[in-house]
Amino acid sequence: MSLKEHYQSTLLGCAIGDALGMPVEGMKPQQIKKYVGWITDFIDPVIVRDPQGNALTQDEFGKLKYWNKDFQRGEYTDDTILSVALAESLIACRGFNLEDIARRQVAEYTKRLQPDGTVFGGFGKTTIDGFKNLLTGKSPYESGVIGGPGNAPAMKMAPLGLWMHATMTIERGLHFAHLVGNITHRDPRSLASGVVQAYAISSLLEGIDRSSFLRKIPSLCTSVEQETPADYPLADRGTLVECLEWISENRDASADEAHRHLKSNSLVFCSYPFALFMFQKYWDEPVKGLIETVNYGGDCDTTGAMFGALTGARHGLCWPQHWVENVQDSARLQELGEQLYNFNASSPRK
Repeated sequence: MSLKEHYQSTLLGCAIGDALGMPVEGMKPQQIKKYVGWITDFIDPVIVRDPQGNALTQDEFGKLKYWNKDFQRGEYTDDTILSVALAESLIACRGFNLEDIARRQVAEYTKRLQPDGTVFGGFGKTTIDGFKNLLTGKSPYESGVIGGPGNAPAMKMAPLGLWMHATMTIERGLHFAHLVGNITHRDPRSLASGVVQAYAISSLLEGIDRSSFLRKIPSLCTSVEQETPADYPLADRGTLVECLEWISENRDASADEAHRHLKSNSLVFCSYPFALFMFQKYWDEPVKGLIETVNYGGDCDTTGAMFGALTGARHGLCWPQHWVENVQDSARLQELGEQLYNFNASSPRK
């Protein structure tokens, strides 16, 4: 398989994982099992109704949330929306331009604003607050807010990993990843996740082996993640690097054990480590691993998107053809991947 196909599949994988998890985002695994059974393909958003047709807001397992009730099967959410904006900026500017990245990402937000103030697309509160700062005139160097700590920097960073690999600018790229995350997020754990994901994509394209991957990821996070101030949200819950170290030390744990320990909610020290754990566990079983990841629920459009991007970088076009054909903007995603690949046309890589 050609290197170009790995680039294309990184963006396709992000969208495929996003679209697989979208219909049940926020559900617990028990709720997915009860109302869906097992997600193996794109479906419409799952809305549980009572005999009168009213959407239920709770069952015996907890709250029922319908973040994506207005979506359709195969559509992706903010994870891929913001990834595409980043890819388009890198291509249009032929490199890194933070102001252009911020402009494109906030434009994706504003065009989805509804008359009642809600926003279509699944954007998180911290991301929205950062975009609101941009709209008031703040610089993208100063627009990020303390919140969450959310996982948006990691979920949208795959295109920068592709660009880093294509241009062989790893150190600069990691610095840029920090700046991109800081457009919306200031929590050190969130920022570190974006840097780690960019490196992970680039290193997988280089063919890094599983043991080296598991060794390098925590050490990189340690060098990037600053001490989280005590007054930041959930500072007492620990750091991202602690969770990544747990993965390295428990690489062969069961998926159930990892989910009990890491969880898969939208907190960055839960969802991102869980996606990384599942990726390394299913190192040679990418499709099975993605399906397993999504069916654990929680922030499963995001865990799916992050898993899918990593898998695309490692395995190339490994996805079932009907996924490739039916995911939103498939041809456009492959075109963007090819355009990012073309940055390395003068490099010795083949």
